[in-house]
Amino acid sequence: MLNKVKARFLIGVGGLIAVSFMVMIGYTIGSQSVSKQTEHQIRAEANKLVTKEKQEERATVLSDELVKEFLTQYFTKVQLGENNARIKPYMTDSAFSEEEANQNKAINQVYKDYMLDYRFESASIYVNTESNVALAEVTYQVTYVSDLSEQQQRTTQTEIKTVMLSYSKVSDKLLVNQLTIWNGKLEDMKEATNGANSSIPTIQGCRTDFADIQIKKNVEVTDNGKDDF
Repeated sequence: MLNKVKARFLIGVGGLIAVSFMVMIGYTIGSQSVSKQTEHQIRAEANKLVTKEKQEERATVLSDELVKEFLTQYFTKVQLGENNARIKPYMTDSAFSEEEANQNKAINQVYKDYMLDYRFESASIYVNTESNVALAEVTYQVTYVSDLSEQQQRTTQTEIKTVMLSYSKVSDKLLVNQLTIWNGKLEDMKEATNGANSSIPTIQGCRTDFADIQIKKNVEVTDNGKDDF
C-alpha cells in the first residue's frame, strides 16, 4: 500500500516537473518569437525613416533625377494637354497656369490634333544647385498627322529641344517655377549666337558656355518663353 502511495506521489511530482518544463520551453520560444518580431518591426521602422529622409532630401536638392522625372512627364503625352495632371505636381501654381494659358492659345489648339503620341527618349541634363536652375537637351519622338480624315497618314519624327527650368522651393519641395523651351540642340544655339543672353545661365559641368547662347532669330518665343509646338 505504501509503495502505491509513493508511486502515485512520484508520478504526480514527475508530471508537475514535466508540465513546468513544457511551460518554460513555451515561454522561451514565445519570448524568442516576440523578440524576433520586435527586431523585425524596429528594422522596418528604421528603413521607413531612412527612406523618408532620403525622399525629403531629394525633394529639396536639385538633381538630374528630379529634372528628368519632370521632363519625362512633360514630353510624354497623347497630345497637347493630356499630361497636365501628371506635370502639375512638379510645378508651382503660377507656372502651371502659364502652361495652360500657352496650351489654350489658338495656334496650339489648331495644331494639337496634328501632333500626337509624344514619347520622351533621353535628356542631357546640367544643374546648378546654388541657383536651382537646370538646362537640358531633350530628345523625344512625336507623330505628325498630315490629314485628319486619313489617320493612316502618319509620320513619326525625332525632335530635339533645349529646355531651361528655374525651380523655387515651396513647402520644402523644389517645383518648376519657370519653363523656357527653344528649338534645336545646345551646340546649334551656341553656333548661331552673335552675342550674350543673360537669361541663360552658366552651369558648371556643361559642355558649352550657356552665357554665350542666344535665342535663334528664326525661333518665335511665346509670351511665357515657350515655343509653340
